[in-house]
Amino acid sequence: MNFSSIRRFTTAAAFLLTLGFGTSSCEDALQVEPRASLDAEAGLETRQDIEAGLLGAYDVLQSVNYWGLRYQLFADLGADNARHTGTFPSFAQIAQNQILPDNVEVTSMWNSIYGGINRANFIIQQAEKLNDPAFNKNQAIAEARALRAFHYMNLIGYWGGSPQGYGYAGGLGVPLRVVPTTNITGSEIAPIARASEAEVNALIRSDLDFAIANLGGSNKARITKAGALALRSRFELRNRNYDAVINYTAQITGFSLEPVYANIFTQKNSAESIWELPFDNVDSNSLAFFWFPSANGGRNEVDPATALPAAHESGDTRLPVNAVTAANATPVYPTGTTRKYFRVAAGDDNAILVRHAEVLLTRAEALAQNGDLVPALGILNTVRSRAGLTPRATTLTKDQLIAAILQERRIELAQEGHRWFDLRRTNTVQAARADVTQTFRHLWPIPQRELQTSPGVVEQNPGY
Repeated sequence: MNFSSIRRFTTAAAFLLTLGFGTSSCEDALQVEPRASLDAEAGLETRQDIEAGLLGAYDVLQSVNYWGLRYQLFADLGADNARHTGTFPSFAQIAQNQILPDNVEVTSMWNSIYGGINRANFIIQQAEKLNDPAFNKNQAIAEARALRAFHYMNLIGYWGGSPQGYGYAGGLGVPLRVVPTTNITGSEIAPIARASEAEVNALIRSDLDFAIANLGGSNKARITKAGALALRSRFELRNRNYDAVINYTAQITGFSLEPVYANIFTQKNSAESIWELPFDNVDSNSLAFFWFPSANGGRNEVDPATALPAAHESGDTRLPVNAVTAANATPVYPTGTTRKYFRVAAGDDNAILVRHAEVLLTRAEALAQNGDLVPALGILNTVRSRAGLTPRATTLTKDQLIAAILQERRIELAQEGHRWFDLRRTNTVQAARADVTQTFRHLWPIPQRELQTSPGVVEQNPGY
């Protein structure tokens, strides 16, 4: 096999058919350490195979090239919540918003996300063919389709849309793959041109609609109906569809704010967690390792941005969690790091994909955008109260209230993978990062290897 075919196999997201089997508890239900191998030719023949395939689909999310480190870290590093303090040139490019198409971080993340899409596609295909009265086919397909929607949302988040944001006419999409790749020959690995953003968005909506209609569940380690509703709310907020946001957030029930902000991160699966990716000392991540200094077992590749502490109001109880300073440090938590990820040795900090506070602020923003200021202010003040802050004044204008909600999102969700996308969707990258003067850089470059293996088919984002 030559190098080109290897790379095409990777970027076509060829399915790695070693999938894990787990048990039924909340943590163990996402134990995806490989324990059995499923044959691509034989397919997934039983409902147990489908369940194993679903668990394997979550394994992609746990990769350090995805939610095990890079995806959420870079959303703060490329914005104004984190800064580069290490030695990796590839991280420096992201911190400076001077990303080159051959950046290894960009390439690795792109490949990981398409790997997740391919696993979801394979499960959807195989579940459709399975005839077993005891098998809830629609629920399994719904879970896979929700995962696929999540992956495409994440691709558009970094590589798609327009310089002014998301959901505008002419927005750029990504290659849209809905058929699984199970081998490295034939039409399955043929290059696919980029779809438009609108075409990708149509698939995201269709997948999430199906998921919302067919999912239930309360396992925080898996995507549930509440998780699908929250993703749909996030997606519609990015695209400024405020009526839809209000509709979907109203359907998310059964969650509450954790009374103590720090407990969200010190205690796994808190009261406000909607979807939380579990890690343990076997399936570990590198989140704390990249934040903490070498004296504490890490490599300190990143720190909270120097301006982040000052962005907190006086008395904000989130400050010592978001950014450790000399004033709030302890021997366990060195200055210049975050308390959101602290299990350096074990690498078993969970990654919170969706939580209740995000849903509340998403709903508040949509209400404010629609001019419904009183309930929007009430929601905002609920979040502020948990942080020990006084209520915002009832005299705020619409624009002032929206600005206050966006500021609250910055602080509440710091270091959790939201900031870059909030700046992009509100077209405020330059307001937060005056050094980012080239607006084409709001979209990341398509990886160079994707272009090399798809010559004349996949086009680069303008400006690169």
